[in-house]
Amino acid sequence: MRVGLYTLGCDKNTVDNEYLAGMLEDKGCEVDFIDDAGGDLPFDAVVVTTCGFIGDAKRQSVEALYEFTERKKENALRVFATGCLAQRYADDLLKELPNLDGLVGVGQYERLTELILDGRPAPVRNVRETPRVEIEHFMRRKRVDSKPYSFLKISDGCNHGCTFCSIPIMKGRHTSVPVEVLLDEARSLISEGVKEFILVAQDLADYGRDWSRECRLPDLLRALCALEGEFWVRCMYVYPMGITDEFLDLMANEPKIVPYLDVPLQHLDPETLRRMNRPSKDVNTFKLVERIRARIPHIALRTTMIVGFPGETRQAHQNMLAGMRELRFNWLGAFQYSLEEDTPAGRMSGQISSATKKRRWEKAMETQVEITAAWNQARVGSRVRVLVESRDPESGRWVGRTPSEAPEIDGVAYVDSSRCLHPGDIVEAQIIGADTYDIHTCDIGPPNLAASFQDSR
Repeated sequence: MRVGLYTLGCDKNTVDNEYLAGMLEDKGCEVDFIDDAGGDLPFDAVVVTTCGFIGDAKRQSVEALYEFTERKKENALRVFATGCLAQRYADDLLKELPNLDGLVGVGQYERLTELILDGRPAPVRNVRETPRVEIEHFMRRKRVDSKPYSFLKISDGCNHGCTFCSIPIMKGRHTSVPVEVLLDEARSLISEGVKEFILVAQDLADYGRDWSRECRLPDLLRALCALEGEFWVRCMYVYPMGITDEFLDLMANEPKIVPYLDVPLQHLDPETLRRMNRPSKDVNTFKLVERIRARIPHIALRTTMIVGFPGETRQAHQNMLAGMRELRFNWLGAFQYSLEEDTPAGRMSGQISSATKKRRWEKAMETQVEITAAWNQARVGSRVRVLVESRDPESGRWVGRTPSEAPEIDGVAYVDSSRCLHPGDIVEAQIIGADTYDIHTCDIGPPNLAASFQDSR
């Protein structure tokens, strides 16, 4: 049986799809990943992993499901839905898309595999009323591509209760993946040539909090970095409350952990943070960022902001912009607030018009562009390590990333080199130019991987 997998949404969905692909292959299926819903579909079955986080993501998921179910008219094709949208709106989707062959909630890899192989003709709904994503044993992943980095999902679900967010409704409570399982997964990926692990979760700092035994994020990082091999470790989505001195000391001294940290703040106005019920509403963000940069001077910091949250006044928005200028995050993504039903924020008064949200988003991005461009220009002349990922077919230059750029969301590093490089190579390079987001470098040889990232500056 040939199965095509189509993924929408976040990097955690990418990991889930790779788990499913590995499981299907182990059952004898031929599995491929689909890039274009309108392309050729030489499959017996298609699985769409949906996203239900915000309005745009929901629309994309529904459109993809509609496209695939329409293609059943020209192909002997069975279509299945899974992921967050399927979990939250199972009955609505089956009503609107009666040609779906099956719909399965989050984390139910075995059940979805059974349905695909079963071949029963009637639509099947299999969604847990209380969602929970649990991974208790090693599952082989069939990777989406051969890029030299891979996401490592260390937990799923969330206990924080932010008023704007529907993730706890769709994913359930926070659940950590056992250390031994993650280490086995990392070893397997290292054997396939992975040179960078990007740790992801709803909040990395919550890792291990759901267990009675003591094993938290620093313990996991130490165990991961103790594995044999040359690779980087990058930490995404660490809430401010979890950025402890122990964590920062480990980042500063462990050669495999890159000096990069994604700290999702969502706003910088105290009253707006209170209305959002952010766990960090009582944290002094300015002192925290000062402490991080004092301990790791060359760290690259990323954050996200939500504009147009219900009740956000003009002054609150100005407070956010002023804070952005003072904190000068290297990277920042801004999003327009999306009203999610069944969330406290969706019932709040003071909903902001679409025009105002768009205007505030444009101002936030305009502010950040100036900050990122200035930082990139200041990097010219410095030396960096670059993880080579591909070659630009037009210019012939190599394309990669330094420790200061996460894949898919930040800029890239272009590398001029007279050597024959390969994806996965790590080279020492000098920055010779910069654009707003990307840098241009010249290869000056192999790096000393035993040295810390602080020593390589």
